[in-house]
Amino acid sequence: MLRLDAMRSASCVTGRRDHFGLCTTLRVATAGYYEHSQAEHPGLELCFAAGGTRHQRRFRGKSWIIEDDALMVFNARERHVEECSANPNLSDLRAVIIHPGFVDDLLADVRMNADELVFDDALLRPAPPLRAALDALFSAAATPGTSPVAVDCALTELVIEITTGLKHGASAELRTLERRGYYPGPAARARAVLRDEMGSPDLDLRRVASRAGLSKFHFVRAFRDKTGITPIQYLNRLRVDVAKQKLRSGAQAVTGIAFDVGFADISAFNKAFKRHAGMSPTQYRNIFRADLRRKT
Repeated sequence: MLRLDAMRSASCVTGRRDHFGLCTTLRVATAGYYEHSQAEHPGLELCFAAGGTRHQRRFRGKSWIIEDDALMVFNARERHVEECSANPNLSDLRAVIIHPGFVDDLLADVRMNADELVFDDALLRPAPPLRAALDALFSAAATPGTSPVAVDCALTELVIEITTGLKHGASAELRTLERRGYYPGPAARARAVLRDEMGSPDLDLRRVASRAGLSKFHFVRAFRDKTGITPIQYLNRLRVDVAKQKLRSGAQAVTGIAFDVGFADISAFNKAFKRHAGMSPTQYRNIFRADLRRKT
């Protein structure tokens, strides 16, 4: 067998990206590659197979297989052995490592912290909302020039799904708090509402505030305290980031994308896009297509 480091340099392609101190995403192309190494991370890690990949992990005294739609959860600082298949027909492994500080901030309203989220069930079948949140995060993470807003919004949804939908050391308490309306906190609820209603050009902040359980005045103040920007600034940055994803992923007309993400007219969309991206939507798409042609 070849030495591990030789095999890595020859055939493994790993895309590791750190996102604004909020999380780290990894995409590992494993076709024709075998890996055997020890790892541990400071924050909660979610690991799942993509493209029919089959991977093995060894920890807690047994071996686990990640395949199909399975999701594996590693607690913070949980040491494990990673083994990737050498089958040339298998392709992609993905993982997200969530910064403990992000989870602590989300739990601050209920006076809890990330260390209380100890997951006993390592291998899970994620429900559709959790899978959708993972897809949204990786879509934002893969988009060049995406802002912290897109990652923050997708990661907020993901952590809420993890903390309320999966079993862990504090799940019973958090679900009780969720039923009583205390978790997630107002700012996190508002981010979810803004994402849900992003496509509405006449979004009413009073309605968003009401769904967050606050008056409009207290909502705007709480939101700004948590995010550093106003809800409208957050929403417009989110709209531009989602537009970038759509510009890269298909041939939809720019006008259609503008309306899809909630702008009332193409002029307002072009102005907001240029302010945040430094170029027009058409220029952004053309640059992406030119880069794609160079790589093929």
